[in-house]
Amino acid sequence: MKKIVQYSLSGIMFLATVIPALAEAGAREDNSMTLVYLFLGVCGLIIFLQLIPVFALGFGIIKGLFGHKEEDTKPVPVRHR
Repeated sequence: MKKIVQYSLSGIMFLATVIPALAEAGAREDNSMTLVYLFLGVCGLIIFLQLIPVFALGFGIIKGLFGHKEEDTKPVPVRHR
């Protein structure tokens, strides 16, 4: 039992010295990151919306090339006067 207490106390002391260093590494000094991410998201949305017609056209071309359905066509008879 005494070894468990000794190990746990040493672990707590180690974590008590490490945690403040980890907390300082993630601190930011500016608060504008939300606006930056919002601006980049709007830019990404504009680019994505501009690519939708390109994907639709490409899908249509591929569908036209590989989805060709053979139809049984008969020639129309020509009437002579």
